[in-house]
Amino acid sequence: MSGNGGHRSKFGSLIGVLYVGHTCCKCLIYSTRNAEVLTCHESSLECLSPQSGWVEVEPLAVWETARMCLETAVQNLIILDINPHDIVAVGVCNQRETTVLWDRTTGEPLCNAIGWCDTRTSNVVGSILQRVRGEKNYLKSVCGLTVSNCFSAVKIRWMMENVDGVQRAVDDGRAAFGTLDSWIIWMLTGGVEAGIHVTDVTNASRTMLMNLERCVWDERLCRFFRIPSKILPEIRSSSEVYGYINDGPLSGIPIASCLGDQQAALLGQMCVSAGQANCTIDEGMFVLFNTAQEIIDSDHGLLSTVAFQLGPRGAVYYALEGAIAHAGSSIGWLRQTLALEPTSSDTMNNSVSGLFPDGTANAQLATSFCSVTSPVPPYGESKAPLAISGGSRGSVIFVPAFSGYYSPYWRYKARGMMFGITLQTTPRQIMYAAHEAICHQVREVLESLAKDCPTWPRLTKLTVGGDLCEQRFLVQMLSDLNGLQVERPQTSTPACLGAMLAAGLATEILSIDQFRQNCVPPVDVFNTAFNSSQRDMKFRRWKMAVDRCLNFDSVSESDPVKLIGDGRDPDSFVRCSIPGSVFIVSSFVLIVVAQLMKQNGFA
Repeated sequence: MSGNGGHRSKFGSLIGVLYVGHTCCKCLIYSTRNAEVLTCHESSLECLSPQSGWVEVEPLAVWETARMCLETAVQNLIILDINPHDIVAVGVCNQRETTVLWDRTTGEPLCNAIGWCDTRTSNVVGSILQRVRGEKNYLKSVCGLTVSNCFSAVKIRWMMENVDGVQRAVDDGRAAFGTLDSWIIWMLTGGVEAGIHVTDVTNASRTMLMNLERCVWDERLCRFFRIPSKILPEIRSSSEVYGYINDGPLSGIPIASCLGDQQAALLGQMCVSAGQANCTIDEGMFVLFNTAQEIIDSDHGLLSTVAFQLGPRGAVYYALEGAIAHAGSSIGWLRQTLALEPTSSDTMNNSVSGLFPDGTANAQLATSFCSVTSPVPPYGESKAPLAISGGSRGSVIFVPAFSGYYSPYWRYKARGMMFGITLQTTPRQIMYAAHEAICHQVREVLESLAKDCPTWPRLTKLTVGGDLCEQRFLVQMLSDLNGLQVERPQTSTPACLGAMLAAGLATEILSIDQFRQNCVPPVDVFNTAFNSSQRDMKFRRWKMAVDRCLNFDSVSESDPVKLIGDGRDPDSFVRCSIPGSVFIVSSFVLIVVAQLMKQNGFA
């Protein structure tokens, strides 16, 4: 490793980061001198949906794709005349709650991995809530999480109850559980022959099985879910050498970091101090607020989670998190499933007239609401900004609760709805409403955060990242609808940057100060163009729509149909009419009595 001085002097030490997500894998190779990405290879993953609400992937396909990305990135280095031996470490970064069970004696998965937003576990969640009398925060004081479809413990429980052979493998001691990081590290380090079964504190904190304060598997939680602790991986810090790659072009290279993607983004965007927050917008959306060594138990729908632990002897940092299931995935659904594309008469260049067919006055109103920075609209369709409806009567509200509503309500039976549709509604308006929904859900999380941390300084700045944040239009809307300054670092992969930093710290190639000085990318700054009344008006309408989605399951099929009075009791009209009838009749009687008295000389 030390005999490559010529190449090492050109770019310095290199660190590779393998990202394993829900829909793709990618490998980036960084120069540690300035965090320059020298090469990147990305490949998509096939998500399977054999039944409604099911989201799964084949673990072996994930492994093959990850290995191919790693090998291709190394080959790209050779093509660029950069010596792969300059790579000193590899970090792993992953989508968090996706659950894998495999046979440690054969290396074969026991079933497909269940994706993080899968809803097949609703019956398991329902039975748990029934056991705890509907108290969804029953376990929160121990693990920091609310009872939800999202987390790994209920997925393991479903596999044990519903997949042939899983319970037997668990009883025989052959089963191994892991989130995607554990599966990939086990395979990279040799699998059946020599694989290391580990995870880090950030991923372990998303299982509902880890004691949040002690950062160990909690026997009480394991008994509650009836999951034996022998199938669980060893919990390590986020920044240390777990083992060495067993085969391939990087054989012998240490695996030196492991983080869940949201926590890695928090680290990569240098939100390393208490009171800093970041928001990552991809398929889902997550807001993390660094609380340093303090665990804050949210009373307003947020999760307590591990932010990072930089080294076995490093302090454990915690965060409050707002989790939103659907952001980019809702926009993708509109485009792909409903085929919503702007028509020729409703393009970006005609955005104002498309949203406001009634003429110039509303167009001027929209212009006053739009950002002065002329943001780029979604998906690069045009440079003309999308117009904002300003709360007009014809505006559309879209609530994407496709798999329940996560933060701050945690209602797994909620379902998505769309409001305000007329014959004049255009695809642009619906697509615009989907972008607004992202911003309103962030506001819900930030309001919960303010209630949970009333003595902390008010959050005035939010750092954002993720694929959707490549669109200036959305980032500006986020600032407008939340009244915050929004900073967007000029990198599309903040999570990979965080995994690179953690690996550099573990191998002593980097320090926090060096990273801050040389590796933090420049930022784009967005300031709000709205006043508070405009924001609040739109947010009130959003909250009314959300209330209807949350109560989607409150009407059972056995309830009588009530068509009169917008769902009210039909007899209420009769009851409401009684006082008026009494008044009319009594008045008539008084008039008759007065006339009779007058005629009889009582006047």
